[in-house]
Amino acid sequence: MVPSVPLVHLRTLTWSPAARMPRREREWPCEHRAEDYFVSAAATLDRGSVLIQCRAAAEKHLGGELQQLLDALAPKLSDTGQQSRDREEREQYLLAAQRLHHERELFLPAFRKEFAARFEEHIRALQGTGPMTRDLGRDELQALKTNVLENEAAIGRLGSRLKEHAGTELGELSARFATLFRRPAINDGDNPLGPLTIARAVFAGFAAVKIEGRVLRAVRQELEQRLAQPVLDVYRAVNKALGGLGVAPAVSRSAPGVGTAPASPATASRAAAPLAAGGAGASASRDAEAAAARAVESELAAATLPPAVEIFVWQSWHSLLARAHASGGAESPPWQEAIGTLRELVWSLRPRLEAGERARLVALLPPLLKKITLGMDAVMLDPEGRKAVLDALMAHHRELLHGQPAARQG
Repeated sequence: MVPSVPLVHLRTLTWSPAARMPRREREWPCEHRAEDYFVSAAATLDRGSVLIQCRAAAEKHLGGELQQLLDALAPKLSDTGQQSRDREEREQYLLAAQRLHHERELFLPAFRKEFAARFEEHIRALQGTGPMTRDLGRDELQALKTNVLENEAAIGRLGSRLKEHAGTELGELSARFATLFRRPAINDGDNPLGPLTIARAVFAGFAAVKIEGRVLRAVRQELEQRLAQPVLDVYRAVNKALGGLGVAPAVSRSAPGVGTAPASPATASRAAAPLAAGGAGASASRDAEAAAARAVESELAAATLPPAVEIFVWQSWHSLLARAHASGGAESPPWQEAIGTLRELVWSLRPRLEAGERARLVALLPPLLKKITLGMDAVMLDPEGRKAVLDALMAHHRELLHGQPAARQG
């Protein structure tokens, strides 16, 4: 069993930079640069012990916050259920409240198990003993149940919100892990303590208690709000502890961004060129990613999208928006084009359309799908991902054009 060790105790491991250095080298003479010493010092650490304690401390802190969250959720769900006039909805909320009250002991073990599994996957990948952690492919997701697809979208959304709130501290932590593993850089998505590791563990806990569907959707906002500060606190504490051990953030000389998209294909439409420009050669800063997350959140606030499309928006279109913002800001043509396309996409998937709106949809679809395809080119979406999204759009639009409301998800 992994010991539960407070982060402050990371300082007490068997290595102390000042203690092992000759006195003259503690003054950093010109031939001994501090950054060079930090890299060699990190190599002498018992990296395994440091990682175990980082994970245990983060897990303990987040577990305590989640306990408080569950305490607050149970009475709220009960109140919501009692106030509902819809019998099915009332029963779902009351049953969820009972489960949180009687079966909540299932939550934390499931959270810890998933947290440890994801953490170890990332560690193995960084050590070169396993593949980088990957999310389920969109073709795999399509073969699963709708609630699994919806969970994937919710996980991506929670991860994005956590990253938005703690972006600076997360970036610093990723750079420290890069030093610890003697790499020039580590993407935030490959960070063992990254937002997706946390988000997946949290949703694993809710799955264990069988909180799902509309009830889970109802608690997402509070979940995002209540977890944001604890995650930020964890990142700050781990950064401080690693800093105390002499693990300085790695500095990548090339300073790569989130990814650089290729220029649009020569066959792309000139009318859609601003979209391609937003993804061509622009690297997304943390401010740009935060702006993109806020924009997606705003556009999807009152929307119900097919899960495969929601995943596409939160992952691929979010990336496109971030690059557009990084290249020219919120007033630039690429940003305006990408936002406009997203709004058209959301409108096109409205559950009910009048006859006149169906005519508008018929006229809108060809250019909309062309711009969406160009956006897929810009973010280099894989063929399976393209097929999953386009198949979902085709099925949904077909229902709407035949005058039938698209089936609600979940």
